[in-house]
Amino acid sequence: MKIGIFIIVLFLVLLLARVPAAFCMLLTTLAYVLVTKAVPPTFIPQAMVSGSASYTILAAPFFIIVGELMNSSGITRRLFKFANVLVGHITGGLGHVNVLASVFFAGVSGSAIADAAGLGNVEIKAMVDAGYDPDFSVGITAASSTIGPIIPPSSPMVLYGIMSGTSIGALFMAGIPTGILMAGFMMLVVYIISKKRNYPKSEKSSIKEIWMVFKEAFWALLSPLILILGMTTGIATPTETAAIAVAYSLFLGFFIYKEMTWKSLVEIMKSSIKSIGMVMLLIATGTVFAWMIGTEKVAEKSAELLFSLTNNPYVILLLINLFLLFVGTFMETTSALLVTLPVLLPIVKAIGMSTVQFGVIMVLLLMIGMLTPPMALCLFVTSKIGGISFDRAFRAVLPYYVVLLAVLVIINLFPGVTLGVSSLL
Repeated sequence: MKIGIFIIVLFLVLLLARVPAAFCMLLTTLAYVLVTKAVPPTFIPQAMVSGSASYTILAAPFFIIVGELMNSSGITRRLFKFANVLVGHITGGLGHVNVLASVFFAGVSGSAIADAAGLGNVEIKAMVDAGYDPDFSVGITAASSTIGPIIPPSSPMVLYGIMSGTSIGALFMAGIPTGILMAGFMMLVVYIISKKRNYPKSEKSSIKEIWMVFKEAFWALLSPLILILGMTTGIATPTETAAIAVAYSLFLGFFIYKEMTWKSLVEIMKSSIKSIGMVMLLIATGTVFAWMIGTEKVAEKSAELLFSLTNNPYVILLLINLFLLFVGTFMETTSALLVTLPVLLPIVKAIGMSTVQFGVIMVLLLMIGMLTPPMALCLFVTSKIGGISFDRAFRAVLPYYVVLLAVLVIINLFPGVTLGVSSLL
């Protein structure tokens, strides 16, 4: 028990000292090994290598490359244009376009930061030029970027699936209705605010105009369909599907949109390698950290403590939600998943919740953290693009917290929302 308290305290102290999460996990595990002498110190590098040398884990770096390639393939402008001809004529036009473009872009990048940075540059400028307040433009851009990791493909869900042994295809399908709910509620808030402030809207596009823009965006829109069909039909594994997506992204960039060059590809790969290095380091250190948690039975002891307080599954689920909301405010998504999932998963299984449902809940909770200080990465990115202070950006995003929390309550209380589509397939 004393060792368990020691490793928890040491980990929290390192985290509060702003030591990177990967090194927090590594140093805590090293201290545990040296104190307990349970295994030789050489066990740590061996476990790190074996934990990251997995065929399934290859899906994660492939999806990172897909996101980088798609961001540089000329599809951002096409997706924004297609969303504009569909919903730009509704009151608050470009606000709705912002949300719908994020839905489309989610099916391409699967990353909230990629959405905020990639689409944000296009969306915020277009909205401000059209007469929308900078605060409103930044707020909806930050909020809509959280849809990215919910609608497939989703890097956090791939990692969750690998760690929990849950079907990645089932997680992807469960994310679709949740993402649609998020988009629908956000568009309702946009409509209410825009009606009150009398924001502009564009002329309704003709069928011919919609068709012309659709043809231009078709190849980009086909990408998520390939991914979903590949995994749900069993034709390909998640890793094989991710590799196919990389090949398809290169095909789009070089031969369809012709906006990618060999020089830009080198820069894309450099950026991808940096991201892959960080993720793989987190996975490797997370492996030994999970071993330590398992050895000390932290998950079992946490479950015992929780069940000693209450046997009500809804109260336990509420406590888990509050805990993840707190963690998401100061830890990056991948780090939070690696640190908390080994502890929370046994508790979730004990109360009889589907791991697919919990996967969507967990990712959504961590996405809310992307908008919440002190971390708030999406908010920092969009406020910088919009040229406004972080305080103004935070106030502008507050109405969308209501939306995200409403969706969170729905998917917690009604499993059919997340499990309906995946169970059918």
